[in-house]
Amino acid sequence: MNPYGAAFVMFLYQLSVGGLVGLSVTPFNDLERGFYKSTAGVLVLAAVLAVWGYLDLLPERQGWGKITEICLLAGFTLFLTLYFITLWGERAFLRARFFSTAILIGLFGLAVASFGFTPTELGPVEAVVLPLSFIVSSLLLGAVTVGMLIGHWYLIETGQSLEPFFRVFRFFVAMLVIQTVLQLVAAALLYLLGTGATAAALERLFSDHLVLLASRFLVAQLGPLLLSYMIWKTLSDFKNTMAATGLFYIALLGVFVGELLSSQILALTLLPL
Repeated sequence: MNPYGAAFVMFLYQLSVGGLVGLSVTPFNDLERGFYKSTAGVLVLAAVLAVWGYLDLLPERQGWGKITEICLLAGFTLFLTLYFITLWGERAFLRARFFSTAILIGLFGLAVASFGFTPTELGPVEAVVLPLSFIVSSLLLGAVTVGMLIGHWYLIETGQSLEPFFRVFRFFVAMLVIQTVLQLVAAALLYLLGTGATAAALERLFSDHLVLLASRFLVAQLGPLLLSYMIWKTLSDFKNTMAATGLFYIALLGVFVGELLSSQILALTLLPL
């Protein structure tokens, strides 16, 4: 299996699943449906590209796991697309069912797909940390993407309540803090309680790829944390959605680059850091 290609496909999968969860944080009745149409369209595109990438990688993958992964990803993409289509109609019951089903399948699919990146030895710590790390990364990607898109929507539809913006912002900060804590705790647990292969991979990461790991932390954790304070002050003190959206753009770049660096670490060491 090409680890670099698989890690990038996983990035697209995480973005689409996390973005849908991020949409669930918004108050559906307080925003124009156009926001959901445009955002869901972006997520559908990411999911379709992920399916395409998985199909391209299928010949390199072995075992029944590859069939399960592609079925779950295809199922998620199907229900996400059905949700997207229902945004042009008034069947709220179907829209809600497609939406919730897509989230459930997507999160389960991420957990299953994470085990495709495990080393030969899989201990109980790895079995918990791997899927949890993949899901948290997905939620952070979704939070920052929806935050940027909702900020952009405020530039189009002015005069709206800032509460939806604040709700997505709080979700983004929560996921950023959770991921930061999880990475520190996971590294310690994997080294102390993980298998021998995992401990060796951690030692190799710190000895051979320390600059990559430090860059990932600075770009994706420290930078967005500082930007989150600036976004909060801009929204709460100045009610300036344009400036807040610009800051969200920068935060999005930081998170995206950080997750791509994380994909590089994953490809090199099979460690979800």
